[in-house]
Amino acid sequence: MEIPDPRTLKIVLGSLVVSLLAVGCAHTVIVEIPPKIDLQPYKTIGIVEFTSNSNENLNRIATQKFIGFIQDAQPQVRFLELGPEDRLVTRLGRDSLDIEAIKAIERKYGVSSVFTGSFEISNVQPNVRFGTDLSSIHASAAVSISMVSRHWETVSGATIWSNSRQGRWKVGGIHSDSKDISFSVNTSEDQYGRYLEELAFALTDNFRPHQEKRDAPK
Repeated sequence: MEIPDPRTLKIVLGSLVVSLLAVGCAHTVIVEIPPKIDLQPYKTIGIVEFTSNSNENLNRIATQKFIGFIQDAQPQVRFLELGPEDRLVTRLGRDSLDIEAIKAIERKYGVSSVFTGSFEISNVQPNVRFGTDLSSIHASAAVSISMVSRHWETVSGATIWSNSRQGRWKVGGIHSDSKDISFSVNTSEDQYGRYLEELAFALTDNFRPHQEKRDAPK
């Protein structure tokens, strides 16, 4: 039996691997799934600046992240920013953003739907653990943030869509033993902005297309 040279053997084995991979991949295909909610029919959509128990700058950050994620997913969607809720309510001649105020938005601004939203940041929540021999201590601090949004039809004041998300993040910690003690904390506005970005991304999932593997037709 003649022994094949190494170059020929590499070519044969390479072709075999490619063939096997092709067979393995031929049974599935990647399919793009459209967004669960298509906002294109609404043309221009109003959005009220998110409210919170925090400051106005974080309210603006949350709102802009929310808008950005939707427009990344559906670039043709146009938003009309209506500003902070308290100022909007005053312009509408209402006491609160109730159903009649939602209807008044359609009459004043001509949008067929409007998004509202809010988030709440908890107080810092400490957690302390002692070592088994009581010679060391571990302490951490975390915050929880919940975010909710609602999409209203302005003609009727009916809710078209609503969603909520929440998360918990570590913002500080202390480690102490017989030799050393260390402490770290981060409650900066930039850090909270990143938490709000994560929540806004999760909150807008219904407006993004997705990909999934499916069995190829035979």
